[in-house]
Amino acid sequence: LNMRPSSTQYNVFAGLKGKLASNVNYNLTASYLNEKDKALFKANDYTEVITNEDYAFGNSFGVVYEDIRTFRFYGELKADFSENVTFGINGTFNSYNADNEVQAWNLPSMKLSSTLDVNITKQWYAGLNVFYVGERKDMQTNTSLGLNPETITLKSYFDANAHLGYKFSERLTFFLKLNNIGNQAYEKWLNYPVQGFQVLGGANYKFDF
Repeated sequence: LNMRPSSTQYNVFAGLKGKLASNVNYNLTASYLNEKDKALFKANDYTEVITNEDYAFGNSFGVVYEDIRTFRFYGELKADFSENVTFGINGTFNSYNADNEVQAWNLPSMKLSSTLDVNITKQWYAGLNVFYVGERKDMQTNTSLGLNPETITLKSYFDANAHLGYKFSERLTFFLKLNNIGNQAYEKWLNYPVQGFQVLGGANYKFDF
């Protein structure tokens, strides 16, 4: 790959931080960012020739460097409902302007996320995280067919994860994690669907060195 250093020419921003109530905080930021030679991941073209390498069947990515100007708005809200219950929600909205490329490849214009953490007892705790990622653009062509390259839109996706933990002692903690609760097969990257519903259980032990 052709490797280049990326450079932030300037990043101008303004924002507000404050409280809507004694237990509710907010953070708002608007920024204008100019980046030179920003690295973008773009799907490689492919053929259906059987002698292709394993990574040449539309399942690999290259790096495209582009000068990109981004207008970004970020908003965040955090609330402590009590000493044991905290809630947060944030969103990032981007508008990209690229000099040469048609699109800012694989960069979403919108990302939303929300978390809820609860201390059920002194030993039991739980949490929930949900997030949304907007549409992204990519491009890929089967060159064997002689077709013109076409922009491909990767669909937006929503996901949710949860966890449950038990603090057996100051050193030993058991946990259970549930990922992709909706059992979705969305594509985070072109031709790369994520795994479905997953369950992970385990334990942490802190040694005293």
